[in-house]
Amino acid sequence: MSSKLKAAVLGVGYLGTFHAQKLKAHSEVELVGVYDFHRPQAEKVAGDLQVQAFSTAADALHSVDYVHIPASTQAHYELVKLALSAGKHVLVEKPMTATIQQAEEVVELAAKKNLKLAVGHIERFNPSYVELKKMNCHFKSLQLTRRGPFKPRGSDVSVLHDLMIHDLDLLFWLTGSQIESYSISGSSIVTKTADAAILTVKMKNGLQAVIDVSRVAAVGQRGIRGVAQDFILSVDSGIHAFEKLTCENKNESQKIETWNLEKKDALQLEADDFVQSILKNRPPQTTGQDGMMVLSWIEKFEKELKL
Repeated sequence: MSSKLKAAVLGVGYLGTFHAQKLKAHSEVELVGVYDFHRPQAEKVAGDLQVQAFSTAADALHSVDYVHIPASTQAHYELVKLALSAGKHVLVEKPMTATIQQAEEVVELAAKKNLKLAVGHIERFNPSYVELKKMNCHFKSLQLTRRGPFKPRGSDVSVLHDLMIHDLDLLFWLTGSQIESYSISGSSIVTKTADAAILTVKMKNGLQAVIDVSRVAAVGQRGIRGVAQDFILSVDSGIHAFEKLTCENKNESQKIETWNLEKKDALQLEADDFVQSILKNRPPQTTGQDGMMVLSWIEKFEKELKL
């Protein structure tokens, strides 16, 4: 008898296919099968990975211990609720649900059922941000930037739900603080919702931060810049490149240090963390409560925009 955890993936589009591949390759997991609203897509991925293509999401739950749900945001609530009601642990992609009311309901259900509910804020597994967290720098200000060309994938929600939610979660995680005050501006360029936005916040610990996101940029850019008392640290989190500019006193020339981190598979690390949270009965890296909190702020910001 296999001692591996049995898993299924509900939603195997672009991102879901990668989720299925990671679980198929995992030494402590048996990927039983996949499900997708578009049956031919499920059959294709199932054929490639030599697993079962389930006809319904409910069918996928009969013989598994847990599921990954990287379906479209609008489908998250029903799929998460279905899986939790069936007694299955769930890792759901961000944003965890379409609305905060839905998020509150599934978090309550997971707690009632004593099940693990994780939210796929994958940047917490990005080596650049993991290293930055370990460094424990005492920044006075932070600027988080995330820009890229327009892609239809993810455009069913605003750029706040699509991109800014990553950096907002990082801001909470890296600083261990909450928002005291904020202002936000944005514009609708391609879709009917915000496609670019800039958020300025003051955290309760005194730190000032700016989050700049766009899904209609000419080139991709992803990183963070922190200003401390005697140094400035710039990080390109796409290629894991660090640059530290230090000036210990005003009479000395500036000192610049650069280094790069080894690339790692953040999605695999995320999958590993959830497996261990189940096996060791500990909270996952990003809990349902974490996902719910960041979503509640995103909803506030979107209402402020009034586009």
